[in-house]
Amino acid sequence: MAIIVLNPSCQYGNVVLEAGHVVYNEGHNLFDIALKTKEALENLGHEVYLTRSLRDEASNLETEMQKANSFNPDLMVSLHSDATGEPINPSVGGTTTFFASEAGYLLAEYVHHSLCRAIGNYYPKHTDRGIKTHWLKLYVLHNINAPACLTEILFHTNPEERKLLLNPLFHQIAAKAIAEGIDTYTKTLG
Repeated sequence: MAIIVLNPSCQYGNVVLEAGHVVYNEGHNLFDIALKTKEALENLGHEVYLTRSLRDEASNLETEMQKANSFNPDLMVSLHSDATGEPINPSVGGTTTFFASEAGYLLAEYVHHSLCRAIGNYYPKHTDRGIKTHWLKLYVLHNINAPACLTEILFHTNPEERKLLLNPLFHQIAAKAIAEGIDTYTKTLG
């Protein structure tokens, strides 16, 4: 059993509008996926915490990392969805996972490969964008006292992928795959 922290995106400003109405909110959507991932991990016997308690809880990265570190976790996985910059290119899609340390890379490998395999089985057009260090110093990866990775699950600026990100069945598929990747990684810890 491992102590695991899930860090769902708190980027409530990352939204997609259609006809003036919000049809996608990254912070809300990734919280929903994190809850399902937490349940899957607990079913595997792990102790799991989220960096916020509510779907729309006011939050910031500093507070979230203080909370995450207070649990003395064995690892942390941060969950996001991706977007293209302006002008938006709706044809860009796929999944990328970022890391900032050697231990984070190993975790990223297990999470990313499990997630990409599951998404590809459900959505054959899926693109595996790889495991990388980020061009910016991502706060959550550099301020957690445990191995960590940040996965960008699909692109919410891609209409096809946004439909998946909003689909409760896809939430379950992604959550199960993330949990399986994390569980496999914990078995390497001995």
